[in-house]
Amino acid sequence: MNSIKDSRTGLAAGLKATGSALCLGIFALVSTASAGDANLTRFGPKIYERERGAPTSDSAEFRAIGGPAELVLQDDGIINARIKVNGVDVVGPEDFRGDGEIVVPLDLYPENTIEVSVRGKPGGTLGVRVTQFTESDVNVRAKMYFGLNTSDFFEQLAFYDTLGFAPDIYPAGPEQCKSFAQSLGFPDNYLIRVALTSLDGAPPWIDTVGFREEFYRDDPPYANLNHIGMAYATYATTDLNGDYDYLVDQGIEFVSPPTTAPNGERFVFLKDQDGTFFKLIEESGNTTAGPDLVRLVNTNMNVADLERSREFYRLLGFTQEEDGSQYGAGPFAEAHGFDDPIEFEGVDVSLPGDPAPLGDNEATLQLRQWKTPFNFAPPYSPPVNHLGIDRIAFYVDDLNATIEEMNRLGFEQAWPIGGGATVGSVGIVFFFDPDGIKVEFWGPVSEPNPNSSCI
Repeated sequence: MNSIKDSRTGLAAGLKATGSALCLGIFALVSTASAGDANLTRFGPKIYERERGAPTSDSAEFRAIGGPAELVLQDDGIINARIKVNGVDVVGPEDFRGDGEIVVPLDLYPENTIEVSVRGKPGGTLGVRVTQFTESDVNVRAKMYFGLNTSDFFEQLAFYDTLGFAPDIYPAGPEQCKSFAQSLGFPDNYLIRVALTSLDGAPPWIDTVGFREEFYRDDPPYANLNHIGMAYATYATTDLNGDYDYLVDQGIEFVSPPTTAPNGERFVFLKDQDGTFFKLIEESGNTTAGPDLVRLVNTNMNVADLERSREFYRLLGFTQEEDGSQYGAGPFAEAHGFDDPIEFEGVDVSLPGDPAPLGDNEATLQLRQWKTPFNFAPPYSPPVNHLGIDRIAFYVDDLNATIEEMNRLGFEQAWPIGGGATVGSVGIVFFFDPDGIKVEFWGPVSEPNPNSSCI
């Protein structure tokens, strides 16, 4: 284990005091920017069923931008319902015919309430969604890393070595820091080990964290590939069969042998020692006797509603889209860990440009809404210390401006800023996406953070 640690210490300079601060000076030289626009889901989608007994009723609060919006209803057999928004009747029994879509204009506030009551005879469903078109200036510039928590830090680094990753940056930050701990949802402090690892030593990285002593949380990684949240990351290899044989000989666990998807993609899923999934897909290129991984292709996000998530990430600048929906049985389903046929709707979203901003042409998110089999269990609750792939980090030019813009758009930051002691130094902050996936913004602050102490 010591030899693994020692091989990486030469890359640690400059990172101990700031956390993940590598390449900040290079990024600051680039001035390109892009704005996003999206039709955000502010409430829902929720489906209400009329059953026997008392009327079906529900009430909830939601955030938005003060201004125009729409209430979108999908009516399937409901002829008696009433909906109030901010205490005002906006839909009543006279508006329902039992079939079709109903769209009602709304005027929202930053803080809103909705009340739904479904009456009448049992049977039928009513889908309810509140949407609001808006534009943003969040300006995500690059995907910096996805975060992975492990039970054995040095064993995880050895796993990366087996896959052929470049030496990582370790340590990539202080082992104790109250500011960063609070930014991850801890009330006071933590004790961790942290490293940044990639195929070429540059972002996008894997931000690997080993929480220590009482801060360790032994909740396992998601056991199945259809769990809501970040289930896996995908890397390309130029020799899928060769890598499979080589890694099996090294003791790496696979879900199944390599197979071909209905869309022609050859792939395989493997696991680290904790059970965290990684996916390998094949692309053309030179081969060697060892592993031939060449790039991070995407990071997976399983979502409850594809439309809702696609619009959220579009708002952040992920405007390039490629369809990813698939259905299949046999080896395709078995390669995902299921005996019966599987089906998911999906879209791969990327930052625009070729290459994308900051030269990062691997800033792709794989959004998947599973249809069969269903699994709507939510992502793990805070703080950010369960095992498995936990979070996604995006680079922005001005962290304070990003926070202000996200708040204006109706999103509430999860925890305080971590780091950012002086103007221009790196800080981090978390928001939640529509499914509760932890989205981290990473970049220089324009205002000193008064709570940046690592004591």
